[in-house]
Amino acid sequence: MATPETVARAVIRHRLDASPALEIQLGITPMLDVPAHHLLQDDLKRYASPWERLTAVESITGSIPDEPGLYMFVWRPAIRLVMADLTEGGFHQVLYIGHAGGAGELGNTFRNRFKDYRKHLRGNPEDLWTREPPTTRAGRLTHYLALHPLEFWFATVDERSMIKNLEDRLIHLYNPPINIQGGPKLRARLSSIQKPALRS
Repeated sequence: MATPETVARAVIRHRLDASPALEIQLGITPMLDVPAHHLLQDDLKRYASPWERLTAVESITGSIPDEPGLYMFVWRPAIRLVMADLTEGGFHQVLYIGHAGGAGELGNTFRNRFKDYRKHLRGNPEDLWTREPPTTRAGRLTHYLALHPLEFWFATVDERSMIKNLEDRLIHLYNPPINIQGGPKLRARLSSIQKPALRS
């Protein structure tokens, strides 16, 4: 099973190797769409509880509520930067966004969904250095949920008809690297677009 210790050992073992990369592609348009951000925040305040977070390890299953709503796997590397006002600013990356118990999914809850992810938390951290990132959802979950420290964030949503809409909007904004569908439409990077000839 992947643990902070096994990840630390893999990092030490591969310090001299080229580092694997986590492909992160943020859409500029969704990130700059302030009215959409405000409406999403308002809708989350209206329909969802405040977010809670737990360290994403197999043993937390009993602490996760049997409720419907939204969840994320969030990678939070240990570095924290101390700000001038003495608060701490930290880096985090949303790896995956999902939902439990949307419209027509009465038996689906956070706890049931997390049980499905436990096998992915057992991924081998060595695979980050020794294997190419897989292209399937299941393969990507196993590959990247080996990262630590990893957190499971969740917010309950009682209005089941809103769950999928909120999930889709969060995925469109954050474009998590494990989610294969639902992200923003992105054009090719500028370096791969043929540049027009300069006029003299």
